[in-house]
Amino acid sequence: MKAMRFGSILLAVATTAALSACGGSDDSGATAGATTAASGAAKALKVGYSSKGSDQFQLILQQEVQSQIPKQGLSGLQPTASNNDPGKQIADIHTLVSQGANAILVAPGDSKAIKPAIDFLDSKRIPTVSLDTSPDGAKVAMVVAADNVKMGQDGCAQMGAWLKGKGTVLSMQGDYNTSSGRDRGVGFKSCMDKKFPGIHVIERPTHWQSDQAADVANTVLKTNKQIDGVYMASDTVMLSAVLSALKSAGRDAMVGQPGHVFLISIDGSPFGLQQVRAGKLDALLSQPLDLYAKYGVGYLKEANAGKTFKVGPTDHGSRIVTTSGNLTDLLPAPLVTKDNASDPSLWGNSK
Repeated sequence: MKAMRFGSILLAVATTAALSACGGSDDSGATAGATTAASGAAKALKVGYSSKGSDQFQLILQQEVQSQIPKQGLSGLQPTASNNDPGKQIADIHTLVSQGANAILVAPGDSKAIKPAIDFLDSKRIPTVSLDTSPDGAKVAMVVAADNVKMGQDGCAQMGAWLKGKGTVLSMQGDYNTSSGRDRGVGFKSCMDKKFPGIHVIERPTHWQSDQAADVANTVLKTNKQIDGVYMASDTVMLSAVLSALKSAGRDAMVGQPGHVFLISIDGSPFGLQQVRAGKLDALLSQPLDLYAKYGVGYLKEANAGKTFKVGPTDHGSRIVTTSGNLTDLLPAPLVTKDNASDPSLWGNSK
């Protein structure tokens, strides 16, 4: 998922829930369906969290992680953020270990560049869980993420239906150096090619940067009057720029009005939900950010206890698959329209 300018992060925590995972759970958050690979008492965990950025999504994810750590009976260190700088993220992880972290949650800023850090943790036998993005070529106990390919496909299905299979769509991509960026872009474009060949797709990368998203939106939307819809890989990073560009171009007709440019995004940020309710954004796909934290911390506990996991359905509405050589718990991401944009269970509506 996303990255903006780095800032030192110290946040108070809030949110609730205990872990349930494959095959049933108890109050401690342990996965009843997992297999114990080693006997003996598990070591007490001190959790380090390495974030890739300090945008709204990453800040709230950090809050959720920092809430879940004590709720599941663990202690944690002050989290770090790397501003999507691979070198800094590797250094951050080494620092967390030097400070006593013996379990790591990481939200990688670059799927390939994070490998040396993951290999280092593996050499130290430190259980590691990756959130939102899968590392390439390095082993972790579990990746906890939404089904990014499916989110792209769902965005395509909605856009194709709105345009009735004809028109031109701008696809604002994330960063193809991250698994989430690749999967959301490929999911959308492959679906368009297969199901809606009458729709022309213009693809532009933003690298999860708000300033680059603004450049793309201004360049394409102000100069190309044929754009009928915009697909955004992240409303946290891209939506504000798109709405501003449409307004400047005189193309900001509300949902349902003549001349409206159809808009759909991924994330479910507070701003995104607000714009859905206001009739400016047609729909979004809400990432289960709170569940990333809930199950991520739980998988750390289980891995520390010597438990292993397997491909297949879980008891919390997801499925475990293999991606980039790692087991990945793919959590569902609900479609949000004006009808359900005020649902208090959505992370973007949480206090």
